[in-house]
Amino acid sequence: MTDSDSGTGANPWEGDRLGYSEVGDTFTTLIKSISDTKVISIEAGYGQGKTFFRERWAKQLKAEGEVVIEIDAHMSDHSGDPVLTFIGALIAALPESANPKRDKAIENGKKIVGVLGKTLAGVAAKQGMGALVDVVSGEASEALEGYEDLQGAVEKFGVGISKAAGALIAAQVTAERVRNVELKEQMEALRKALTEGNPNPRVVVLVDELDRCHPDYTIAFLEAMKLVFSHEGFVFCLFVDDAYLNGLAEHRFGKREAGERYLDKFVNIRLKLPQTEKALSNAAEDVFNTLPEGTPFGEGEEFTIARAARLAGEMAPLSGLTMRQIERVKLRVELAIRCYKNLPLDYALLVWLAFRDAVRDAVGAPLFDMKIFEDALPRSRLTRERAETLMSRLFKSSGGEHEYSAALKFVRSNCPELLNVPPSKPTDRRIQHEDSLVVLDGHGPNYMLNHEAVLNALHKYEIDQIGTST
Repeated sequence: MTDSDSGTGANPWEGDRLGYSEVGDTFTTLIKSISDTKVISIEAGYGQGKTFFRERWAKQLKAEGEVVIEIDAHMSDHSGDPVLTFIGALIAALPESANPKRDKAIENGKKIVGVLGKTLAGVAAKQGMGALVDVVSGEASEALEGYEDLQGAVEKFGVGISKAAGALIAAQVTAERVRNVELKEQMEALRKALTEGNPNPRVVVLVDELDRCHPDYTIAFLEAMKLVFSHEGFVFCLFVDDAYLNGLAEHRFGKREAGERYLDKFVNIRLKLPQTEKALSNAAEDVFNTLPEGTPFGEGEEFTIARAARLAGEMAPLSGLTMRQIERVKLRVELAIRCYKNLPLDYALLVWLAFRDAVRDAVGAPLFDMKIFEDALPRSRLTRERAETLMSRLFKSSGGEHEYSAALKFVRSNCPELLNVPPSKPTDRRIQHEDSLVVLDGHGPNYMLNHEAVLNALHKYEIDQIGTST
């Protein structure tokens, strides 16, 4: 991270559309009040801005003199031992220096990582006893004094025990000794090296992206990190989706007593990020702003990606969909635009249709409130049925004033932006000079149907999250 990124001299919350700056101030005050070890959970559902908050809050904490270590658990998903990931993050945070204390902390920290990694790698990868014997007979046995005595004691204690079995037990005991003795000493050495010169000896560790890890690794990470949660001078902040973690834990360990939570095993303080409609709306708008450009349906702001993104922000709270479901809505629209890049498309209408279909699938068509959605994008009312009904009444009455006014009112109230868009089909010669009627006759029959066809062309071949055709 560069100096410009550290938050010094700049507002770390610039561009905050989730309203989290005030939350950051409150949480910072809490951190500054802590003088002992604490584990804090900062909870929010998927897509509610945990990572955005963590990144900006880290800058704020650093700007106010805190030593901050950020760990992306997802990046270490395949590294084996979470404790190694943690120690590695501490070592990486130490700046290059001629200071002997820091150099020694780095050297000793690397030794701990090396021994733990070598003695546990075979077990973690399920490589069997043979691989582990090879490990402990090499570098790991030389890294710690007394290893050979330990192996000999194991073999002597177990009469007739095989060399391989003795090596396996010795390796496990060695690892435990590293964890319980050397690890504690090195945690303290690393903390002192990290905070040297700071007014307080505290290290704040922010752990994020547990929700994105393989379920087995998520549980393993938390269980393994119990080894370091108790070390003095560290404040751990876990950014988690509590409902998700409880579901994983119940699947692994079975249901807990009523009112008990899996995180209670680790956490001292529970905090939450406010899950407001504004946060969901802003998050959805940001997601849809990344839609690719194709060929817009017409000129002007109403037919831009930005307009479609704002519509997504409006519809997200109305839909009742989760952020994960909203991202799938966005993907459906994105695929349609990519596949029909040269076809003029109303991006906002595609967004509206994709949201409509997702909500219908989630709640069922009988419970779907069409009016709420139509109000979000009034031109979505321009269906084939409505257009044909209005035009039929007009021609049946030979252009009666009432029917004519009704047709004009419908267009001006719901889809005036289509007045300047060339019709998609030839119109009746009797109405060629009536712009509003041209919209009904030239766009009405195909406007909605064409966009539905574009959305469905690829969507019918997609596989949904549970592996069935959607």
